[in-house]
Amino acid sequence: MKIAMPAFKAAAHRYCMWHIMQKLPEKVGTTVTKETDFVSRMNSIVWDSDLEPFDFEEKWSALIEEFHLEDNGWLTYMFNKRQRWIPAYYRDIPLGCLLRTTQRSESMNSFFKRFENPRGTLVEFWLRFQSAMDQQRYTQKSLDRDSDLCLTRTKTMLHLEIHASFVYTHALFYEFQKRCVSSLNSCSAGDSSRDSTTRFLDVEDAILRTTYTVAFNPTTFDAKCSCKMFERKGYICKHIIWILSGKGVRKIPNKYLLSRWTKNTKKMPLYDVHGQLIDDFDSSDTSSLVDVD
Repeated sequence: MKIAMPAFKAAAHRYCMWHIMQKLPEKVGTTVTKETDFVSRMNSIVWDSDLEPFDFEEKWSALIEEFHLEDNGWLTYMFNKRQRWIPAYYRDIPLGCLLRTTQRSESMNSFFKRFENPRGTLVEFWLRFQSAMDQQRYTQKSLDRDSDLCLTRTKTMLHLEIHASFVYTHALFYEFQKRCVSSLNSCSAGDSSRDSTTRFLDVEDAILRTTYTVAFNPTTFDAKCSCKMFERKGYICKHIIWILSGKGVRKIPNKYLLSRWTKNTKKMPLYDVHGQLIDDFDSSDTSSLVDVD
């Protein structure tokens, strides 16, 4: 996979964090894993996507030194390979569909197993595969219809949440809604400074017990948070939501509305190997719903 991956320019190959951490007890021994809190503390460092590389290396080294594991060859090897599996080293890479565990691949295996027969012929396999894909397309169209025709229920009075309910698909809206609610419950103002065009505002997050810095341009509505959620996942974090709402911004700026998450995404027609149209994905035009005040 590592050799083949460079051919896919928009893809990034990383090691499976779940599999690596599953090996941890075996590699460090039962005494450390069962009689101390080493594993839980290591998990809190490894899975923390808010850490910068310097912070990760500092915390890792301190933990290894505390438990006298400097001579553990496997831990040394994995630390040397840290850029291949630790989130701190790819916080700026857009990984909206990052797979950090086997959950999604295993769920797909389970789905297709319902349609397969190990003793069947190639023709039977193809017919069963077509049935599986038909079910997938039906599910997709049902979700699209719900997003186009069914209204979502907002939980705050934030204009940004109301706007999101019209432009985002249901799945993404509920993720965004969590950030809206959390922004009201956990965010507060810290220090601020400015240069000629940008204000730098510290946002104190009471839940994460961390202060994040949001660089905000009041003219262009550009906003960038040190948590880098937008860069990683493709939608703005609660810290930016809190800043934009406080500045009276009523709609999510277009630059932060990635088409992959919206109801207006244009879907390309699907053809088979013979050029025959399988599905034109003709969805309702929801453009009139986007411009919401």
